[in-house]
Amino acid sequence: MKEYILKTAQSGFAVGEAFLLKDGGSGSDSPKAAGDESARLDSAVSSLRQELASAAEKAKGENAGIYKAEIMMLEDPNFIGEAHALIEKEGLDAKTAVERAGRSVIEELSASGSAYLRQRTDDVKGLTDGLLRILRGEKQKGLSSPSVLIADELSPAELSGLDDSLLRGIVTVKGAPSSHVSILAGNLGIPYLYGSVEAVASIRSGDRLILDGEKLTVNPDDEAFQAAAQRYDAMAKMEREEKKPASGEKSRTRVCANITGPQDIEALLASGAEGVGLFRTEFLFMDRETAPTEEEQFQAYRSVAEAMGEKQVVIRTMDIGSDKKAEWLKLPPEKNPALGCRGLRVSLGNESLFRTQLRALLRAAVCGNISIMLPMVISLWEVDAVRQLIEKVAAELTAEKVPCKIPPLGVMIETPAAVMIAEELADKAAFFSIGTNDLTQYTLALDREAQGLERYYNPCHEAIFRMIETTVEAGHKKKIPTAICGELAANPAAIRRLIQAGIDELSVSVSKVEEIRSRVVETEKSLLEEEETDTVASPVDGQLVPMQDIPDPAFSSGTLGRCFGILPDNGSIFAPCSGTISEIAETKHAVTISDETGKSVLIHVGIDTVSLGGKPYTIYGKVGERVKEGQKIMEADLDMIRSAGLSPMVIVVRCA
Repeated sequence: MKEYILKTAQSGFAVGEAFLLKDGGSGSDSPKAAGDESARLDSAVSSLRQELASAAEKAKGENAGIYKAEIMMLEDPNFIGEAHALIEKEGLDAKTAVERAGRSVIEELSASGSAYLRQRTDDVKGLTDGLLRILRGEKQKGLSSPSVLIADELSPAELSGLDDSLLRGIVTVKGAPSSHVSILAGNLGIPYLYGSVEAVASIRSGDRLILDGEKLTVNPDDEAFQAAAQRYDAMAKMEREEKKPASGEKSRTRVCANITGPQDIEALLASGAEGVGLFRTEFLFMDRETAPTEEEQFQAYRSVAEAMGEKQVVIRTMDIGSDKKAEWLKLPPEKNPALGCRGLRVSLGNESLFRTQLRALLRAAVCGNISIMLPMVISLWEVDAVRQLIEKVAAELTAEKVPCKIPPLGVMIETPAAVMIAEELADKAAFFSIGTNDLTQYTLALDREAQGLERYYNPCHEAIFRMIETTVEAGHKKKIPTAICGELAANPAAIRRLIQAGIDELSVSVSKVEEIRSRVVETEKSLLEEEETDTVASPVDGQLVPMQDIPDPAFSSGTLGRCFGILPDNGSIFAPCSGTISEIAETKHAVTISDETGKSVLIHVGIDTVSLGGKPYTIYGKVGERVKEGQKIMEADLDMIRSAGLSPMVIVVRCA
């Protein structure tokens, strides 16, 4: 038995036999006539395209989009075009031409200053190997038992023909958390480890493997392997149970889906998502030679809107730039694309292109419940500029007698700048959606594509949760909802904290909708049960006010803890529980009592009454003094508070 610690692209647990994916022999063939060799190459390209198309048809959501992107790469003149040129100009055989062209493209991408382009070398390598396999006349190997795929490096093309139901995990030498293979593995729910030449070199076909977090165990003894297999079966059964719909139970927190285009509609409808929380329109602009036309975009947006009926469809304007490239746009090279021209900056810098997208969106808005969402907003003027452009586009369409509608306009919160001006942005937006992937990157000053810094990249960092809480508070203060559409929305470890923060919606990949919805229902039920068993008496007679309706965001957001308000009938305030007075505010407007369980209850009388200097209040008791439930602890002059134009609302906060 050998154990290795590897880097983690996708964490998880898996048990299976090693399935080695190795390159066949190289060496050149005796070239035939150039026309014959070009025909051989075209035939191989066609066969590989069919394999990828079949994989895309079977796949769902984002996975299908990745395979389709691989098909587009087969038509790249820098790759297949170069191979054809080598056949024509140098008389090479098809196999040698593919090897040379693939190596040339890989070298070009590897030399790029873009981490994203460097990572695409795996895709080119995979397409090259796939074409060579077909040119050698080899059939694609298939899985016959639960297996862990082993390779030096891997591409989506090499995964395309494998049986997902038998693929338990992936181990490679080269890899990256943000690679296409990593995304595929994450959507399939399988672990993916990488980064050790020694580990991969030690594995032989049929070896028994255990993947557990970042640890790889090769050939454990029978007892350990059987125990791991039983653990895997138990976890798989539990996961199936968790993914079952929660008996039609509704949750306060909506669960929606992220999609990349109309190809996701079937899986989207089957998932039970309550709407589309994020339509990533940039995938309509990528992997093509020209921008999509207005009609192409209109048909894509309309098909999704019509399929969803009355349910919301939030469509993000093109988020091009950084790791999402549209080569035809010819953006200038940047030393740090993550901090350069991306998202809304690209749109505002290319008004004609942006205007076309807005025309398509306003036309499609007539067909369903569409909202528009703006990526990478950092300033108020950006929202104003877009709104002005939308109004111009609407006027143009109306003049042309084209049916259109101006949909609600939302803002993505992806930078600390947007968080800090969230309250002002809420005056201009119909909703917020927090993109936690970029928010984590910019808050932690850590490029999300950087390799070797995984230990620092923590999407559950306390700073991220505080950013989220601040955003929710600002949104709720201005009566607009806040969603999360980044990866954190699907992180089981974060669900409870996000619900407690008051998030209104979680939007996740289609494949995770059922699982997250079930977890949300159970979490909300658990929190409600905790509240019901952890109650305190009312300190005053009056009208009950729910937490979300308290006119002070410090309380209504839940930042200070679970609470409720009371519009008092009189000024006599009584202890809501037995305990010890642990704190009295200097201006006497608040008293804190610590009970026998070690928890505290804050009784806060009046909103923004500090300016009155304690004049309306008389305190009965002192710090350290024990009080019983129902004992009078304060008298408040409600008339004095009201005459100052302030609210006399009494707020009770149950603190941990």
